[in-house]
Amino acid sequence: FPFLRLQKQIPSKISLFETVLVSANDEIVKYYLDGLIEYNQIFPKLLKILNLKKFKSLKNKSPKNLHSINQLNEYVRLKTREVCIR
Repeated sequence: FPFLRLQKQIPSKISLFETVLVSANDEIVKYYLDGLIEYNQIFPKLLKILNLKKFKSLKNKSPKNLHSINQLNEYVRLKTREVCIR
């Protein structure tokens, strides 16, 4: 189960990284369900997103308000779409 490796990347304290993980996963699974990517592409694409420097740095940032979470959600989904299209 390759997804169990993700557990090591999740910080012990609440951070914005969880927003990145959930948003990216949602978009990637949507692409899979729509038949745009194959099942075996889900995990590598998710890892690619999570390993982007701008997102890794969010492991130490806690959410300030709902607006910042929503903004990050939209940005992550946009970046995920870019990764899935390639």
